[in-house]
Amino acid sequence: MRIVIVGAGRIGQHLAKSMSAKHEVVVIEADEKRGRALSAETDALVVVGDATRIETFRDAEVDKADVFVALTDHDETNLLACVLAKEMGVPRLIARISDPSLASTFERLGIEEAICPETIAANLIEGAISGYHMVARILSSKTGDAVLLAVTVEGGSKADGKKISELEMPKASSIIAIYKGDSLEFPNGNTKLSEGQKVLILTPSKEADKLRSLFLK
Repeated sequence: MRIVIVGAGRIGQHLAKSMSAKHEVVVIEADEKRGRALSAETDALVVVGDATRIETFRDAEVDKADVFVALTDHDETNLLACVLAKEMGVPRLIARISDPSLASTFERLGIEEAICPETIAANLIEGAISGYHMVARILSSKTGDAVLLAVTVEGGSKADGKKISELEMPKASSIIAIYKGDSLEFPNGNTKLSEGQKVLILTPSKEADKLRSLFLK
Protein backbone atom coordinates (compact mmCIF):
# COMPACT_ATOMS: atom_id res chain seq x y z
CA MET A 1 0.00 0.00 0.00
CA ARG A 2 1.25 3.49 -0.87
CA ILE A 3 0.57 6.13 1.79
CA VAL A 4 1.18 9.85 1.40
CA ILE A 5 1.37 11.87 4.63
CA VAL A 6 1.30 15.66 4.72
CA GLY A 7 3.00 17.15 7.77
CA ALA A 8 5.98 15.80 9.71
CA GLY A 9 4.89 16.99 13.13
CA ARG A 10 4.75 14.58 16.06
CA ILE A 11 1.76 12.64 14.74
CA GLY A 12 3.08 12.60 11.19
CA GLN A 13 6.52 11.42 12.31
CA HIS A 14 5.08 8.64 14.44
CA LEU A 15 2.77 7.47 11.65
CA ALA A 16 5.56 7.54 9.07
CA LYS A 17 7.90 5.51 11.28
CA SER A 18 5.27 2.89 12.14
CA MET A 19 3.82 2.51 8.63
CA SER A 20 7.05 2.59 6.61
CA ALA A 21 8.09 -0.79 8.02
CA LYS A 22 5.36 -2.52 6.01
CA HIS A 23 4.19 0.01 3.43
CA GLU A 24 5.55 2.52 0.92
CA VAL A 25 5.34 5.89 2.67
CA VAL A 26 5.88 9.36 1.25
CA VAL A 27 5.90 12.42 3.53
CA ILE A 28 5.35 15.98 2.30
CA GLU A 29 6.85 18.52 4.69
CA ALA A 30 7.25 22.28 4.19
CA ASP A 31 10.11 22.67 6.69
CA GLU A 32 13.37 21.49 5.12
CA LYS A 33 15.17 20.91 8.45
CA ARG A 34 12.30 18.81 9.82
CA GLY A 35 12.10 16.90 6.55
CA ARG A 36 15.82 16.04 6.62
CA ALA A 37 15.55 14.85 10.23
CA LEU A 38 12.64 12.54 9.41
CA SER A 39 14.42 11.21 6.32
CA ALA A 40 17.35 10.16 8.50
CA GLU A 41 15.10 8.34 10.97
CA THR A 42 12.75 6.42 8.68
CA ASP A 43 12.52 4.53 5.41
CA ALA A 44 9.88 6.95 4.16
CA LEU A 45 10.57 9.16 1.15
CA VAL A 46 10.42 12.81 2.25
CA VAL A 47 9.45 15.50 -0.25
CA VAL A 48 10.09 19.06 0.93
CA GLY A 49 7.48 21.43 -0.42
CA ASP A 50 4.18 23.28 -0.01
CA ALA A 51 1.29 20.81 0.34
CA THR A 52 -1.13 23.28 -1.25
CA ARG A 53 0.77 23.41 -4.55
CA ILE A 54 0.13 20.94 -7.35
CA GLU A 55 3.84 20.88 -8.25
CA THR A 56 4.64 19.38 -4.84
CA PHE A 57 1.98 16.72 -5.35
CA ARG A 58 3.50 15.80 -8.71
CA ASP A 59 6.95 15.48 -7.12
CA ALA A 60 5.47 13.18 -4.45
CA GLU A 61 3.48 11.24 -7.09
CA VAL A 62 0.32 11.65 -5.03
CA ASP A 63 -1.73 10.26 -7.93
CA LYS A 64 -0.22 6.82 -7.19
CA ALA A 65 -1.29 6.85 -3.52
CA ASP A 66 -3.78 4.41 -2.03
CA VAL A 67 -4.27 6.57 1.08
CA PHE A 68 -3.68 10.28 1.63
CA VAL A 69 -3.36 11.61 5.20
CA ALA A 70 -3.20 15.35 5.97
CA LEU A 71 -1.75 16.00 9.43
CA THR A 72 -0.61 19.62 9.55
CA ASP A 73 -1.68 21.94 12.38
CA HIS A 74 -3.83 23.99 10.02
CA ASP A 75 -7.36 22.86 9.09
CA GLU A 76 -7.36 24.98 5.92
CA THR A 77 -4.14 23.38 4.67
CA ASN A 78 -5.41 19.89 5.43
CA LEU A 79 -8.69 20.56 3.64
CA LEU A 80 -7.06 22.00 0.52
CA ALA A 81 -4.47 19.21 0.41
CA CYS A 82 -7.22 16.58 0.59
CA VAL A 83 -9.24 18.29 -2.15
CA LEU A 84 -6.17 18.30 -4.40
CA ALA A 85 -5.50 14.64 -3.62
CA LYS A 86 -9.12 13.79 -4.43
CA GLU A 87 -8.82 15.54 -7.79
CA MET A 88 -5.75 13.40 -8.50
CA GLY A 89 -7.80 10.26 -7.92
CA VAL A 90 -6.63 9.13 -4.47
CA PRO A 91 -9.34 6.70 -3.21
CA ARG A 92 -8.96 7.23 0.56
CA LEU A 93 -8.58 10.59 2.30
CA ILE A 94 -8.00 11.18 6.03
CA ALA A 95 -7.43 14.52 7.73
CA ARG A 96 -6.54 15.89 11.12
CA ILE A 97 -8.76 18.73 12.33
CA SER A 98 -8.39 21.15 15.23
CA ASP A 99 -12.04 22.24 15.17
CA PRO A 100 -14.39 19.23 15.70
CA SER A 101 -17.31 21.17 14.19
CA LEU A 102 -15.60 20.90 10.80
CA ALA A 103 -15.87 17.09 10.71
CA SER A 104 -19.13 17.04 8.74
CA THR A 105 -17.82 19.65 6.29
CA PHE A 106 -14.72 17.56 5.56
CA GLU A 107 -16.81 14.43 5.08
CA ARG A 108 -19.27 16.16 2.74
CA LEU A 109 -16.28 17.00 0.56
CA GLY A 110 -15.40 13.32 0.28
CA ILE A 111 -12.82 13.05 3.06
CA GLU A 112 -13.32 9.64 4.66
CA GLU A 113 -12.31 10.54 8.21
CA ALA A 114 -11.79 13.87 9.96
CA ILE A 115 -10.01 13.18 13.25
CA CYS A 116 -9.49 15.62 16.12
CA PRO A 117 -6.67 14.40 18.44
CA GLU A 118 -7.66 16.87 21.16
CA THR A 119 -11.21 15.50 21.23
CA ILE A 120 -9.95 11.92 21.46
CA ALA A 121 -7.70 12.83 24.40
CA ALA A 122 -10.55 14.64 26.16
CA ASN A 123 -12.83 11.62 25.68
CA LEU A 124 -10.26 9.28 27.23
CA ILE A 125 -9.94 11.57 30.26
CA GLU A 126 -13.72 11.83 30.50
CA GLY A 127 -13.99 8.06 30.56
CA ALA A 128 -11.36 7.75 33.29
CA ILE A 129 -13.13 10.36 35.44
CA SER A 130 -16.51 8.67 34.92
CA GLY A 131 -15.26 5.26 36.00
CA TYR A 132 -15.05 3.45 32.69
CA HIS A 133 -12.42 3.24 30.00
CA MET A 134 -13.43 4.83 26.71
CA VAL A 135 -11.35 2.92 24.17
CA ALA A 136 -12.41 5.07 21.24
CA ARG A 137 -15.01 7.56 20.13
CA ILE A 138 -16.24 7.31 16.56
CA LEU A 139 -17.16 10.74 15.22
CA SER A 140 -18.79 10.66 11.81
CA SER A 141 -21.65 12.44 10.14
CA LYS A 142 -22.50 9.13 8.47
CA THR A 143 -22.44 6.78 11.48
CA GLY A 144 -23.42 9.20 14.22
CA ASP A 145 -21.57 9.55 17.52
CA ALA A 146 -20.59 6.20 19.02
CA VAL A 147 -18.08 4.99 21.59
CA LEU A 148 -16.22 1.77 22.17
CA LEU A 149 -16.14 1.14 25.92
CA ALA A 150 -14.24 -1.33 28.09
CA VAL A 151 -16.03 -1.86 31.42
CA THR A 152 -15.18 -4.28 34.25
CA VAL A 153 -18.09 -6.24 35.74
CA GLU A 154 -18.27 -5.42 39.46
CA GLY A 155 -19.58 -7.89 42.03
CA GLY A 156 -23.18 -7.15 42.97
CA SER A 157 -23.83 -5.07 39.85
CA LYS A 158 -26.91 -5.61 37.68
CA ALA A 159 -24.78 -7.51 35.15
CA ASP A 160 -23.06 -9.82 37.64
CA GLY A 161 -24.38 -13.37 37.21
CA LYS A 162 -26.72 -12.44 34.35
CA LYS A 163 -26.89 -13.68 30.79
CA ILE A 164 -26.37 -11.00 28.16
CA SER A 165 -29.92 -11.60 26.91
CA GLU A 166 -31.22 -10.75 30.41
CA LEU A 167 -29.60 -7.31 30.51
CA GLU A 168 -31.64 -4.22 29.72
CA MET A 169 -29.12 -2.93 27.21
CA PRO A 170 -29.75 0.42 25.52
CA LYS A 171 -30.94 0.27 21.93
CA ALA A 172 -28.20 -0.13 19.30
CA SER A 173 -25.67 -1.21 21.96
CA SER A 174 -23.77 -4.47 21.58
CA ILE A 175 -21.28 -6.45 23.66
CA ILE A 176 -18.64 -7.53 21.15
CA ALA A 177 -16.06 -9.23 23.36
CA ILE A 178 -15.41 -10.41 26.93
CA TYR A 179 -12.00 -11.03 28.39
CA LYS A 180 -10.49 -11.98 31.74
CA GLY A 181 -6.80 -12.61 32.19
CA ASP A 182 -5.59 -14.44 29.07
CA SER A 183 -9.09 -15.61 28.12
CA LEU A 184 -10.97 -13.87 25.28
CA GLU A 185 -14.55 -14.76 24.35
CA PHE A 186 -16.88 -13.55 21.61
CA PRO A 187 -20.26 -13.78 23.35
CA ASN A 188 -23.85 -14.47 22.40
CA GLY A 189 -27.12 -13.92 24.25
CA ASN A 190 -26.59 -17.00 26.45
CA THR A 191 -23.16 -15.90 27.65
CA LYS A 192 -23.16 -15.39 31.42
CA LEU A 193 -21.32 -12.46 32.94
CA SER A 194 -19.37 -12.61 36.18
CA GLU A 195 -17.34 -10.38 38.49
CA GLY A 196 -13.93 -9.38 37.17
CA GLN A 197 -14.66 -9.85 33.49
CA LYS A 198 -13.87 -6.95 31.17
CA VAL A 199 -16.57 -6.28 28.62
CA LEU A 200 -16.03 -4.47 25.31
CA ILE A 201 -19.18 -2.63 24.19
CA LEU A 202 -20.06 -0.60 21.10
CA THR A 203 -22.78 1.92 21.92
CA PRO A 204 -24.17 5.35 21.03
CA SER A 205 -22.27 7.87 23.17
CA LYS A 206 -25.45 9.15 24.80
CA GLU A 207 -26.01 5.68 26.31
CA ALA A 208 -22.54 5.38 27.92
CA ASP A 209 -23.65 6.38 31.42
CA LYS A 210 -26.65 4.02 31.31
CA LEU A 211 -24.35 1.14 30.39
CA ARG A 212 -21.96 2.09 33.16
CA SER A 213 -24.77 1.66 35.70
CA LEU A 214 -25.30 -1.94 34.54
CA PHE A 215 -21.74 -3.06 35.19
CA LEU A 216 -20.71 -0.94 38.17
CA LYS A 217 -22.16 -1.41 41.63
